[in-house]
Amino acid sequence: VNQYFGALRANDQGALTSFAMVAFDQTVDDFEVVSVGPGTKTPATLPDLVKKAAELEVQQKANEKEYRAWGNDLAVYPKLDRMRDVRSKGGKMSADLQAIADKFDAFQAKDRELKKAVSDAKAAVEREKRNVALSVGQTDDIESLTGEVLSKDVDLNLTIGGQVKPYVMTLRKYELTGGTGSRMVARWVVQSLVPKG
Repeated sequence: VNQYFGALRANDQGALTSFAMVAFDQTVDDFEVVSVGPGTKTPATLPDLVKKAAELEVQQKANEKEYRAWGNDLAVYPKLDRMRDVRSKGGKMSADLQAIADKFDAFQAKDRELKKAVSDAKAAVEREKRNVALSVGQTDDIESLTGEVLSKDVDLNLTIGGQVKPYVMTLRKYELTGGTGSRMVARWVVQSLVPKG
């Protein structure tokens, strides 16, 4: 906590980004630690996040493959071309073309949904990898490390512009094993700093 506010005061972005996920955009004149919560332990989530992203990618590729196989079917692709032509001109669909249009739209909707899910899952992996790296340092096998995440809330009074305001700082530490050796040396990382209430 001292390090965090010291780095803020000195405007030392290098130091801040080496152990904090969040910056703070107000000038803190003073701070006081009111209390430190008991802390919680949860399983490390990075391996599961990596697995989920990979599974979603497999689903997305399978949907693409199924769409291509369907779209290249000799009974389908001439109708697919006609359907696109009618749709581009705003014409009325016959029943058989409407069935093709519905199936095409379903594939497209599923593709968009899966692409977004893959993108979100990969972003979650990258965010968590950064969290882990801040706590245990860069390591080659970071995605496969298992262990526990320790979290702790610190209640603070921050003096901002002459006003004392209550805030909560969440600290996180990754106690991980795996890869090349024994348990890694971990440090606390500032995860968030938000107004209390």
